Amino acid sequence: MPTFDERVQSATEKANSKQTLLLLREILEEVMASSSEYFVIDVMRKHSITDIGVWVVRSEAGLTLAVRDCSSDGARLQCELLLSLIETLTNAQLHMSFVERAEVKVSSILRSCMKSGLRDNHKRTILSMLSWAKLYFQQQGRYGEFMNTQRTVMACLLHEPESRVRSIWREYTFWYHLNYARRLIHLENRHESSRYLERFYWPDKADYQQAIQNNAGSRVLVTIHMGDFFGGFRALSSVSDAGRAAISLRREPGSDHGMQNFSADRVAHQVIYHHQNTSTTIVSALRRGRHTLATLFDLKEDFGSTVTVNFFGRRSKFVKGPALLAILGRSPIYPFVCYEHHGRNCIEMAAVIETSVWPDEDLQQATERITQALVALAENWISRWPAQWKYLSNLPAYFEAAC
Repeated sequence: MPTFDERVQSATEKANSKQTLLLLREILEEVMASSSEYFVIDVMRKHSITDIGVWVVRSEAGLTLAVRDCSSDGARLQCELLLSLIETLTNAQLHMSFVERAEVKVSSILRSCMKSGLRDNHKRTILSMLSWAKLYFQQQGRYGEFMNTQRTVMACLLHEPESRVRSIWREYTFWYHLNYARRLIHLENRHESSRYLERFYWPDKADYQQAIQNNAGSRVLVTIHMGDFFGGFRALSSVSDAGRAAISLRREPGSDHGMQNFSADRVAHQVIYHHQNTSTTIVSALRRGRHTLATLFDLKEDFGSTVTVNFFGRRSKFVKGPALLAILGRSPIYPFVCYEHHGRNCIEMAAVIETSVWPDEDLQQATERITQALVALAENWISRWPAQWKYLSNLPAYFEAAC
């Protein structure tokens, strides 16, 4: 088995091929996993990585890289950038403090716990202790000041006192990891998934079933990254009529998307990747009828073209894809949200959004209007359960000018 240094040397000596890029990406992700998370993010900010098609994705399982295919010259620049980042982070690791090393260790244990097969109540207890330990070490590290600044900005945006925001942030670190652990149950189609979904509290279920009964048209199901949203999609698919086809979007290919397991005996599922003639394929399917597009709309420019809307009283950019695809596909939008309340997972439906273009507006105006309606729902949901929204810590980045 080649050592770390041998792998880096091998990647350096090879031609700037796709295989080299994949190897460097793998190496850099290993280095990021063994570094303080906020230090990695700070280093990435100082490099113009998005300019050449490289960006960092912060997930519950840690920081990963997404790399866009480029020409030969672009691939060469990407390789040079990844090598530079590997060297920078590797050198920085030599100077990590005790609390930063402790943060890395706790993060590693957290990842193992989220993936484990522990019972839900045991996992909740362990994840709460580990997530709060991670937060403690992050606050004590070199980037504690940065986190304090983030909380101050969030207090301004949410119109909450800073003491309340600190409490929300602490709750958020727990929900961030617990909801990912739950999502893995569905993604991996474990036997607990079906039993877990049976316990969802869904007061609008009968109304939703009546609305879709004998309806051969297509529809668009949308939500935000809140609570057990993945389980929510799975619960809604369980009442879908047999023979209907489902479509979901993914940024890049993965070994297991998970959605293909949803009611597979009755619902055929197709995964479509961004930048692969997405719009034409989805619009065509929706117009044929008997298709359901399942997607999330609380995303920024990393996931496609955006429109500017009002969010918490400030101008913000959100992806326009969900609204635009629904309009072009002539399909109504069914918004819903998932959250936990008093120990019970809930699904709450919002009013159906019709997507016809009004006589006095063009396609762009209709897209902005419908996206604004969706974002208004998101703002309401986030205000009610801020700690359960996956992207809470990234809230300031949504705004054109915060505070």
